[in-house]
Amino acid sequence: MQVNLPETKKIESMLPSMLVSATYDNISKSVVLKFYEPESKKLILWHDETNHKPYCYSRLDPDELDFLQERTDVLEIKQIKKYDLLKDEEINLSQIIVDNPLSIGGNFGESIKNQIETWESDLKYYENYLYDRGLIVGRYYEVKNGKIEPYDVEISDEVKLALKSLLWDKVDSKSMVDAEEFKIFISEWADLLNQPIPRIKRLSVDIEVEAVIGRIPDPKLAEKKVTAVGLKGSDGFDQIFVLKTEGTEEGTNELEPNIKIKFYELNDEKKMLEDAFEIIKTFPFVLTYNGDEFDLPYLYNRAERLGIQNSQNPFYMMRDSATLKEGVHLDLYKVLSNRSFQIYAFSQSYTDFSLNSVSKALLGKEKIDYGLEFDELTLYQTANYCYNDALLTYELTSFNKDLLMDLLVIIARIGRLPIDDVARLGVSQWIRSLLYYEHRRRNYLIPKREELQRRSEGVMSDAVIKDKKYRGGLVVEPKEGIHFDVVVMDFASLYPSIIKVRNLSYETVRCTHEECKKNTIPGTNHWACTKKNGLTSMIIGSLRDLRVNYYKSLSKKETLTDDQKQQYTVVSQALKVILNASYGVMGAEIFPLYFLPVAEATTAIGRHTILETIKKCEDTGIEVLYGDTDSLFLKKPTPEQIKIVIEQAKKDHGVDLEIDKTYRYCVLSNRKKNYLGVTKSGKVDVKGLTGKKSHTPAFIKNLFYELVDILSKVQTMDDFVKAKQDIAEKISICGKKVEAKEIPLEDLTFNVMLSKAPSEYVKTIPQHIRAAKQLESIREIKKGDKISFIKILNKPGVKPVELAKKEEIDSKKYMEFMESTLEQITSSMDLDFDTMLGKPKQTGLDEFFWS
Repeated sequence: MQVNLPETKKIESMLPSMLVSATYDNISKSVVLKFYEPESKKLILWHDETNHKPYCYSRLDPDELDFLQERTDVLEIKQIKKYDLLKDEEINLSQIIVDNPLSIGGNFGESIKNQIETWESDLKYYENYLYDRGLIVGRYYEVKNGKIEPYDVEISDEVKLALKSLLWDKVDSKSMVDAEEFKIFISEWADLLNQPIPRIKRLSVDIEVEAVIGRIPDPKLAEKKVTAVGLKGSDGFDQIFVLKTEGTEEGTNELEPNIKIKFYELNDEKKMLEDAFEIIKTFPFVLTYNGDEFDLPYLYNRAERLGIQNSQNPFYMMRDSATLKEGVHLDLYKVLSNRSFQIYAFSQSYTDFSLNSVSKALLGKEKIDYGLEFDELTLYQTANYCYNDALLTYELTSFNKDLLMDLLVIIARIGRLPIDDVARLGVSQWIRSLLYYEHRRRNYLIPKREELQRRSEGVMSDAVIKDKKYRGGLVVEPKEGIHFDVVVMDFASLYPSIIKVRNLSYETVRCTHEECKKNTIPGTNHWACTKKNGLTSMIIGSLRDLRVNYYKSLSKKETLTDDQKQQYTVVSQALKVILNASYGVMGAEIFPLYFLPVAEATTAIGRHTILETIKKCEDTGIEVLYGDTDSLFLKKPTPEQIKIVIEQAKKDHGVDLEIDKTYRYCVLSNRKKNYLGVTKSGKVDVKGLTGKKSHTPAFIKNLFYELVDILSKVQTMDDFVKAKQDIAEKISICGKKVEAKEIPLEDLTFNVMLSKAPSEYVKTIPQHIRAAKQLESIREIKKGDKISFIKILNKPGVKPVELAKKEEIDSKKYMEFMESTLEQITSSMDLDFDTMLGKPKQTGLDEFFWS
């Protein structure tokens, strides 16, 4: 991220402040650090004073790089020493120092990485700077005599004592080659993660733009007027600006008395934006929902159109999105559509990423729906609608005592990334940054992708399944049928535990030492190092031990304050998010430190651990019904049996086995990864759930939830037989309605948002694009439009709902979709679709195999 920032005077002193972001300033050709000062609640911008410059490395000698010395942008080439982990030896490198980042990594022919083979030339310059100076985002610093110094906020003795008693007594560093190094690592993490998190002053911004029928206006063109700006601040600031438009009634004021509303005449849009910009500038953090793609670029480009001076505009335009010149912008759409947040932080409580869906799931609140087109709203209705969107956006960061803001701060601390980068980037980038930081700290050369690839060529085991480079987790054949009183046991952080216990890292798996080859990995032709701690092993291992042995217990300690408990709960959540993804990135080709033998070794040990544990269960007299990657389904185990199995897993494999949930009953089909379980509280888990997907037609969604409701009430075998009959009947009634074309068109629609314009689809034309092309005769269709279509009998097979007629419905297609969507339920219960609909039964299918 590169911006042109206003001149700032040199800072000689600064109160303890949290480092929140970093960027590169084109004008001063230096990194700018952004600190949040909790007392004044302001951002302090600090321009680099150390004369740090961009650089990369080459394996060529300096005299072989003479031709580069002629370039004016190359400042110096010097020989330095770095440690090469792949060779396990110190090596000589040439460090090429330049005056601006584009000289190294720019996408033009003259950039150094395009002229010679380079190392570490693909790092963003401000990341490079943070790593070199050992600066950690989310940590506190002060400035004394013009120099940045770390500042540690004192941690209570009780918390320190908890670290000692909870961690050192439990920490299993026997698996570490160097136990002391591992313990130092854990202490550093605890010191950093226990630093308090300040309440961050922030403003959420939402805009409304003149309606264009059926589509979202283009932010690059910004042709339409901004009709409202909603502003909601964390310090009780509530304001809404509304532009009076021709022929629009004022209406009645439904806003709360504390919300200030200001109306602007039709020709005062420029003044309205200038006023909004002045407010935005006073907040250190600005929140939006999809503001990267829409609100910010729209405001920036609209301001340019209206002739607002650049100095008054708080935004800066990047290639495809806009950001703040001075403040920190967080786009919550990017955060909440990140799969790691959705799954691990918020337990998949929302399935699509619209503001409405996410707010409904996390806040129990919704967008306002007046049941009118946008251009039919009164001025006060527009105000209320816009302010409510800003309020929802703000509350997504404030619910549960600022949970989301705190999570972002903690993940920034772990990932060593600016908070706005954490918000924009996926979990593989957080882990990449953490590993790069540790390489720099230890003077290790960051290996190139090709070097890792060369090292793994020709050494893989032959156990490969379709479309996979390596075998995944073990799935044990399910014992089909209905089973009551099922306990699901879970290996806590199985893969992170294996990475730690077996010392797995790109430099330790298949290391260069002859004597380590005896330390083989079961089920593979690999071995792991016995001489040095692997970097990945230490990082993932220490985070795993902290979460399992320390933060989980600390968050429940009665004697701590509510704020402390909240922080430790958040840290535990953040660690869960990162640990659950840590193994996945090792086996993902997009990850820069991807090394296939590590991924293969991890899953092989996982399979070995589960098989051995199943054997132990059976020896102890427990019936194992099913196993999937890191879970075992056990039938009616006694507390004593569970205790034996848990102790054995820890002793033999160094992993923690724990009770995940207890099902009142569980239905297993003969298909792997396809089961249905009902907990004692009546919650229904359906593995492989598609009935909740956002594009699924409403009639199928509604039926799906009705079936789930029937299953939640089953208590006995007799109830189950009755539930099967009720489910078969409901499916039969719905199926007959589909065939008779009795379901309203709006309940049959598939709703898909256009991620690009219809003209951009050339090779393959998906169904929703075929529908969109039919609409182009009526109106303009652009990226961001929602297309609602029906499946029809004749070509092209789909029609927009507004053009479709009932008699055109392709009932057969809807029946197929209904069957595939409900298959998770019906196959678990061995219900045959054709039989339920009164058609001749297909051969070999027995309808009620439990009756």
